[in-house]
Amino acid sequence: MRERKEVSLAEFVEKTAYLKLDPWQNNLCEWLQWVKEDKGLRWLIHAPPQSGKSVILSQRLPAWILGFQPELRIKLACYNIAHATRFSRTSRELMESEDYAEMFPDELSRLAKTAKTQEEWSTLARERARDSQPSLKALGLMTGFVGQGADLLIIDDPYASPQDAYSEVIRDSVWTFWADSAKPRLNPDANVIVMFHRYHLDDLAGRLMREEGLIENGGKWQLLRYAAIADGEGHDPIKRPVGEKLSPRMDDAFLEEQQRNSAVWLGQFQGVPISRTGSFFRADKFEIVDDAPEGLPVCRGWDMAATEGSGDYTAGVKMAGPDAYGYFYVLDVQRGQWSTDRRNRVIREAAERDGEVCWIRGAQDPGSAGVDSARAFRHLLAGYLVQTERVSGAKEVRADPLSSRINSGDVRLVRGGWNRDFIEEFRAFPRGRHDDQIDAAADAFTVLARRTRIRVGRVAI
Repeated sequence: MRERKEVSLAEFVEKTAYLKLDPWQNNLCEWLQWVKEDKGLRWLIHAPPQSGKSVILSQRLPAWILGFQPELRIKLACYNIAHATRFSRTSRELMESEDYAEMFPDELSRLAKTAKTQEEWSTLARERARDSQPSLKALGLMTGFVGQGADLLIIDDPYASPQDAYSEVIRDSVWTFWADSAKPRLNPDANVIVMFHRYHLDDLAGRLMREEGLIENGGKWQLLRYAAIADGEGHDPIKRPVGEKLSPRMDDAFLEEQQRNSAVWLGQFQGVPISRTGSFFRADKFEIVDDAPEGLPVCRGWDMAATEGSGDYTAGVKMAGPDAYGYFYVLDVQRGQWSTDRRNRVIREAAERDGEVCWIRGAQDPGSAGVDSARAFRHLLAGYLVQTERVSGAKEVRADPLSSRINSGDVRLVRGGWNRDFIEEFRAFPRGRHDDQIDAAADAFTVLARRTRIRVGRVAI
């Protein structure tokens, strides 16, 4: 008797979705097939919008693997339960078809007749386990596991929109789903696949890479980045030359249109929340020098916080310029997560080192609390050239004048241990986790660039 040939995931997708897979989609299927053979996998996968990734991962993979391992417990999580349930319904309908029974003849892979809903359903093998745990359960990322474990966890579309990913509250909630709800309920053998777009450095994929690490750096996660156009920035599973499109189905005019919006292009099509050089500030334009010319006007801008050990940073950026050629120089950065008392000591000590010729700029937040804080700042620095000014509006507007000079190559950094963090913050803006150094630098630059008669404290300069 002729032995039945196992159906590959790619074959299953093509037969049930009635399409011919692109080479990159075949490659993705080859990777996903490892969940049948391996254990403890942790994969981060990016692919562009409307490229069929969810058809493969969230609709077909669960049905395909249950055909071989009908006792498996799968959790499918999306930004809300309605979205996950739509994927779940498709998987269930596939498993009820005659074609499925032909491809997977094991009777234990048939669906149980009881407790069968779009949101949660079981195979006969799973029902016979009598442990009240379904074969597939759809979840919203705010829902939690509700006491159930999983052998395979799929997280697809963690955020409903870029705006959700920009929200620190929503990013923290999504991380809590992983760290506090999902992860403790996964045994070491469970496989986890996260499919995503990159919207923010601190989104779920970004935080997983930072907190748990990539495999090549000794961490846990394997990154597969199917960028719309190969950019040479790594993690391309199909090793394309720079400039090659992911699929011939991607229209050139459409891709060109998407590139006009750098945030959409980088995050959703390329799988990186920022470019190597930065999307707002051209961080590659910073030149590091050993010294700045003497005798230049100097200002230190302060952006203040008051939380010790976590949260926002206090940053004081000391800048000088312009010189005879129009260059500005960042001389020093003081930055830390300090309590109010410690912060005030650092600010005062920096003023003493900087000397009486260094202007000091502090931001005044809107409202009466901002007025009181500004008054306290001026009192703290009595005897120095101190100015406070009310700030409002978007941070991009506040930083725009400085951006123009940086992107023109007119801002240089004096060599110091602070250089790396400073550059990376500018590279990440406006989607980075922190912008304290940027705010402080923008304020110092504003003072220096004016070069007009302004009033600071009781001293006119």
